[in-house]
Amino acid sequence: MAVAPAREEYRRLLETLPFQPIADTPTVRYYTNWKVYQELFDLEYSSTEDALPGFLSLPEAPRVYVGTSVRLEGHIPPSVEVEAIDPANLGDGLQPWSLIKVANKMQAYHAWRWNLGVRVTVDPGAEFGRLVVVSLGGDGYTGHHILFDVGEGASGEIIYVDYAGSSRALKTVVVETRVGPRAKVKLVTLALHKREHAVYLLKATEIGEQAEVDQRFLVSGGRMTRLQEDNLVKGRLAKLESRASNIARPSTATDFILSALHYGPESEGVVRSRGVVIGDGYLAQRGVAMLGESARWASSEVESYVFLLSEKGKGYAVPVLEIHTGEVTKAGHSAAVASLGEDILFYLRSRGLRDEEIVSLVMEGIGRFSGVLEELEIPFPELVKF
Repeated sequence: MAVAPAREEYRRLLETLPFQPIADTPTVRYYTNWKVYQELFDLEYSSTEDALPGFLSLPEAPRVYVGTSVRLEGHIPPSVEVEAIDPANLGDGLQPWSLIKVANKMQAYHAWRWNLGVRVTVDPGAEFGRLVVVSLGGDGYTGHHILFDVGEGASGEIIYVDYAGSSRALKTVVVETRVGPRAKVKLVTLALHKREHAVYLLKATEIGEQAEVDQRFLVSGGRMTRLQEDNLVKGRLAKLESRASNIARPSTATDFILSALHYGPESEGVVRSRGVVIGDGYLAQRGVAMLGESARWASSEVESYVFLLSEKGKGYAVPVLEIHTGEVTKAGHSAAVASLGEDILFYLRSRGLRDEEIVSLVMEGIGRFSGVLEELEIPFPELVKF
């Protein structure tokens, strides 16, 4: 694939930008293994696309598949427009970036090499029901850029599925979502990545005045998965409720960052994450709440809890709370990393449960915390074996 000359600036930025600023977290450490991505930078573009696993039955709804091409299934309602984006036709090379600015090496790499995109626009006031968008990995490098623009007063549900198969490959995806004033939207993200695949998934959601967003995540990462969702709660009286379940399977690594960044007065945000580490899996689960100077009388809460089911596993729960205004309705954070204590095990064993049943109950309870398992009717045993 030929790269437009205007995009060469991003290639040059690869030489100067770091993977992340050294002060990215309060503990000044890297939770993402950036070397995994760098080792895969020279891959050719994918010639094939992965097929979704058989246990995943998507709901009956219009579907947009983004793989080696963009294709539609089902009847797209008249209030929804789906447009494929070819980066070679973007002219100045800066579009369609709008909410996210290129500020590190992985973003520069994506901006330079992404090769397929789609823009989904929902008319103001539309009740668009359900819409499913699926991003598929492949056998080489896959780069997708996906835009959602939900008009003022619209309502409905967008289910985003990010899948990467068993190839030793690299995938970068940027998803930008604008939720207009007084819109009410449910945003569901399911990320399923095989152990061989490395995925960098960057998401940003802008929430307008009096808009309401119900956000749900179920993440099962691969060789290295970094999923970052920055929620820009910009409008007055905007509301965000976000719940996430993370499953770190053996021989996988996930760095999950979920943020509520408040700029709107009287806005509300709740960010809750639960994660479980199985075997020698690795999970860093970071929650961020920030109240900017303009976010007077806003409220925000962030929770992050990780459960270790093996001595071999590693888990981190990192909460961040920043307050830049003296007028706050509510702000708080909590986090913990825990394992099954002997007292809990003794109690459950005394009720007739075997150790494997106890572990299974804990895993499934965390998997169901976000509600995505039920929504997409995913059999939990299949998810763990995946």
